Amino acid sequence: MSLKIFLITENTFHAGYLVTKWLEAFGGSPDFLGIALRENPIPAQNCKAKENFHQRYQGQKSLDGATREQLQILYPALSETELAMITSFGIPAHSVTSDPRTLFLGKNINNPWAQQWLSTVCATPQKPFLFIFLDRILAPWWLELTGSQIINGHSAVLPYAKGTFAIEQVAISQDSEHFRASAGATIHYIDTGIDTGPIIRGERFRDPFRFDSIWDCKGHSFMLVFDLLIQVASEMNKRVTSLPLGTMPAPLLYSPTFKRADLTPERCKEAEIGYLNMKIAHVRN
Repeated sequence: MSLKIFLITENTFHAGYLVTKWLEAFGGSPDFLGIALRENPIPAQNCKAKENFHQRYQGQKSLDGATREQLQILYPALSETELAMITSFGIPAHSVTSDPRTLFLGKNINNPWAQQWLSTVCATPQKPFLFIFLDRILAPWWLELTGSQIINGHSAVLPYAKGTFAIEQVAISQDSEHFRASAGATIHYIDTGIDTGPIIRGERFRDPFRFDSIWDCKGHSFMLVFDLLIQVASEMNKRVTSLPLGTMPAPLLYSPTFKRADLTPERCKEAEIGYLNMKIAHVRN
């Protein structure tokens, strides 16, 4: 009996790297049931425009003025991290809506329609596993309906950096040892807490101060978490008679839970300065 899997992610530019890698790994597999987005339905012409852009400029790391303007039109909320990812990795080959099976679960991932969809896909003898990369907390019924078969990718090392925009907010403290412990990625089961589920796999960077900026570091964390998600899914699909156990860290290791609202524009600047100061101190030592 093979593993049935869904990928659920955000409608963002950087999630395009995840979708591209996921389709390369699982696109031809009958066990891959599709991609679902935390997004309202998008007009087909908008999806096509984005996919055409990605196909035309895939792999390009340096964009001229006209191409950058086109990118900003397609992705008006493009972040500093996403710009850094383009410089490091190039434009991903696909947008998040490139797969024809893409489902739109709504901006509110916990809405009644999403609950009905999940009830339907889980009403089978073999419930699917959900691999997720989301910026929102799931309602308890996600766990109940799936039998807790939900695996999340977190773009920092747990339990040292919990919550949203965690690695950026660790950088603000300029605590180099905390940053070293936190910079990387983690794959874990979802539970009822925030980033507290059993950890399946985690990796940290050998040298977290080798990057050009905190945004470059965060971009590499995203790419690491995407690779680890795919590795875990691939290994689970090969060993269908067993599942990753997951381990629970000692409670004293847990960091505070960082929140989205805490990373204001002013604190973004503090994160930039904090990272560069730690980087300079690292080079001196």
